[in-house]
Amino acid sequence: MKIYMIILDGAADRKIKILGNKTPLQVANTPALDILARRGTQALITVIDKKITPESDSGSMALLSYDPKIYYPGRGTLEGLGTGFIPEGYNYVAFRVNFASYNEKLGILDRRTARGLKEDELQALAKELMEKVDLSKFGVNFKLVAFGHHRGILVFYSDKINLSGNVSNTDPGFRKDGVWGKPVKNYEPKPLKCIAMDNNEKTKITADIVNEFVKQSNKVFLESKINAKRIKRGELPANYLIFRDGGKKPKKMPQFYDKFGLTISMYGQLPAENAIAKLIGAEFTFSKSLDLQYNTDFLINAEKKLVQDKADVKFIHIKGPDEPGHDNKPKEKVEAIEFIDRYFISNLIHDISEKDIVIVTCDHATPCELKIHSTDKVPVLISGGTFKNDGSVKFDEENAMKGKLPIENAIDIFPYIIKKEKLNG
Repeated sequence: MKIYMIILDGAADRKIKILGNKTPLQVANTPALDILARRGTQALITVIDKKITPESDSGSMALLSYDPKIYYPGRGTLEGLGTGFIPEGYNYVAFRVNFASYNEKLGILDRRTARGLKEDELQALAKELMEKVDLSKFGVNFKLVAFGHHRGILVFYSDKINLSGNVSNTDPGFRKDGVWGKPVKNYEPKPLKCIAMDNNEKTKITADIVNEFVKQSNKVFLESKINAKRIKRGELPANYLIFRDGGKKPKKMPQFYDKFGLTISMYGQLPAENAIAKLIGAEFTFSKSLDLQYNTDFLINAEKKLVQDKADVKFIHIKGPDEPGHDNKPKEKVEAIEFIDRYFISNLIHDISEKDIVIVTCDHATPCELKIHSTDKVPVLISGGTFKNDGSVKFDEENAMKGKLPIENAIDIFPYIIKKEKLNG
């Protein structure tokens, strides 16, 4: 028996008027997921709690049975660890960054540069920053990697001075609260100054370093030929780097095998997921594409790799539905879900035994009306093994609300399955 955990990133939603007051999961034509639903049982679960909005990393951590309120070190730290940017023996702080576009005269900030940066443009801009920003006066070095339209990970490290992640975000879309980045619904559309959130000297220095990096990077962006060409074409320039979620050194986490007696492999697109895999003793495989809702070959090949993997538990995070949620594009979100059903779930059903267990759920909800993640409950479906149908006919929020699966929280999924199936007995 194998266990497959399929994470449909941000697929959970709220009822949407243009979809006939239904959610994207309700509207989507998903014959393969329907088969799993008719074989299984569902519930609506809380990913973390009612106050903490999950990100993909903290949501995945919870779904793997690790309580983020205990183990989550911050997005920046996980992404720094996941890229291998954290050098041993150095003091460091890591941040998630966005290549944003800011028009100061009009007071307009696009946090994602309209998702319009081509890969070669993004990499060229990142290279310019690496070559031209100089932080030697602080005794600090840095590493930067850019990926996925507008995203980046930036790590400052030093063998001379101490650094701290307890500084505020410059990204106005997320407020720093301890290790958490909490979404801000109605924010003023301009980048913020980084400030120390305690009186420690290392924290004040870190805030100064962030602000200096922003200052120097703005000059690099202003002089960049990449941005000049974009402006000439009528496109938004990537002219501002915004920071969020500086993190701290992670706690030691129990190994997944020690907890459940099962080996695990993880497949995902995010460096933060790679970090989680390292921390819990999982094998990790990077899935290169972020545009999964339009990448048929990726979905087909990912399913083949998953089935061939020898691990007892196979976890895969599929990004597709999340970005249409952020962009308030309900119909595109429906299409993304349908693509996953047609090119991934349908093949999976064909290739596995009915004795194998399939878990389908979401790492968080991304309601189109909000365009950000929310604390809304998400559906979870468990099919196969000794699980029986509870009346579910479709994987969606309404069927899950009526389901009879006795699970309320994401961290309880694996303990419940292991106890029920006695897999390590």
